[in-house]
Amino acid sequence: MKRWASVLMAGMLVVGLTACGGGEKPAEQGSSTGGTVAVGETKYKQSCVGCHGVDLKGATGPSLEKVGATYNKDQIKEIIEKGKGRMPAGMAKGEDVEAIAAWLADKK
Repeated sequence: MKRWASVLMAGMLVVGLTACGGGEKPAEQGSSTGGTVAVGETKYKQSCVGCHGVDLKGATGPSLEKVGATYNKDQIKEIIEKGKGRMPAGMAKGEDVEAIAAWLADKK
């Protein structure tokens, strides 16, 4: 079991380092909701998958599969900015928070 956990953590570390060091620019945010949603998904993958999982089913953090049914975009944005429960504040910053919140608000 310890070996499995070590392999899982190593895999998450590799994915996290790869996502953070990409050097590629995400799609421009623009004024359309589609652009914000695409950026939101990209930023989620860079900042949130370690705790909430690639598939939103949760890992060390809770599932976000239907988070939009519980919280609206502004509430999600506040949670990202200020933290909640075991989630620390400031896991994303600036425009990234707006994009992630918009993307997650659509998960119902």
